[in-house]
Amino acid sequence: MSSLPKTSSRPGQSTSKQNYKKIWYAPASRAKWYWLLVSGTFYLLLFTWYQYALHTGQEAEPFEDPFRLFGICAFVLVLLSASYTLRRRFARALPGKVQSWLWMHTWLGIITILVALLHENYAYITHDFLQVPNDLLEANLGPIALFALILLVFSGIAGRLFDQWQTRKMAHEAATNGVGIAQAVEERVRHLEETAESLCAGKSDAFKEHCQKRLQPTNQQKNMLASLSGSLTPRARSDLQRAEEALDERARLLISLQHLQQSQRLIRRWRMLHILIASLSLLIITYHSIMELSITILHITTIVPSP
Repeated sequence: MSSLPKTSSRPGQSTSKQNYKKIWYAPASRAKWYWLLVSGTFYLLLFTWYQYALHTGQEAEPFEDPFRLFGICAFVLVLLSASYTLRRRFARALPGKVQSWLWMHTWLGIITILVALLHENYAYITHDFLQVPNDLLEANLGPIALFALILLVFSGIAGRLFDQWQTRKMAHEAATNGVGIAQAVEERVRHLEETAESLCAGKSDAFKEHCQKRLQPTNQQKNMLASLSGSLTPRARSDLQRAEEALDERARLLISLQHLQQSQRLIRRWRMLHILIASLSLLIITYHSIMELSITILHITTIVPSP
């Protein structure tokens, strides 16, 4: 996404009067609806199985089939959702667009909560509420794993909405500043500074001092302009006017650049927070899943009864 100038065919036309074509548009991805359909269908199948298990009198316990299978499915969905980070940061050669992987990450993350609730038969949510803090440690950190998963998914949804909000702010800023994104603004600011410095070449000390003050963030930048113009030659006054135009545009772009960089910093900080939550949550969920598999399926570990 960027903002490209329409170059004028008239010679001598000022570049400051260029019309900028806004092309801030991201094409919609079909993966959004594909992964929604796949995720919704998969969950409906599991939910149908869940209802059948309840009506046939099967015990609704996490370590009983099919509720054990629901837990395995939830853990597999967690790993599939986490593969988005692998695709984006480490294995960029994997097929598919990052945007498509993001939709997979989003929809699978949402239904993972629903499948985990089936696994627990909605315990801790609609019944069997936690009474004391030690209840969080039962079933090999099962309640903590469930709440960590809920926190992870909801933080991801909030982060996605926050990203869209800040991205729209940056897109609006880039579309209205006449230059574009932060990198383009920085290049334009450097060009304007070089233009002002070149116009100072061979001029009086007062001319140079005025331009230097305009380049600094002071509150009284134009106090010398009226008195300075009267003491300059016509050519110097013309150069002063050009320098003023360049410095005015620079000051305006610096404000726009500040807004763009602020949005970028906020997005980076939020993503770092989400990565931290995801790492801790994945660690807890993995521990709970491995311990449950070791006890109920592989029978590697046994539960030691309390004395």
